[in-house]
Amino acid sequence: SSVGPVLRGRPVSGRTWKGVQATRASATNPSVTTTTWAAKADARKQREVVKAQEAALLEQRKLRLADAKRRREEKRARKQRNELKSASYQVITNERTVKSMSKKQLRAVKRTRMSAEGEIELVDAYAPTAG
Repeated sequence: SSVGPVLRGRPVSGRTWKGVQATRASATNPSVTTTTWAAKADARKQREVVKAQEAALLEQRKLRLADAKRRREEKRARKQRNELKSASYQVITNERTVKSMSKKQLRAVKRTRMSAEGEIELVDAYAPTAG
């Protein structure tokens, strides 16, 4: 009994343009190469080292920014104190003067108040009071 090629008739589905599947699709894909446990452990250690370095750099940046902010605040406070020392005032005792001022003139009017730190500061005439 000679076994020849199996004759295939017309497909039941009617899709005559479809060819016969020679090999399974999963067999055509190359197999995934697996890494060894030692290689995975090395990669994990490497990632941890990099993460530690990143964390150190972030911490340094945070400290640097905090220091810069502190210096800015000190400079602003020092500038405000010096401005207050060197300022010359014209005290307005008559409230009718303030009431008759235009908006533009009122922008220039300042009043003094005590800050939470116990320092005298200049604020806008209609600034809310602290507390």
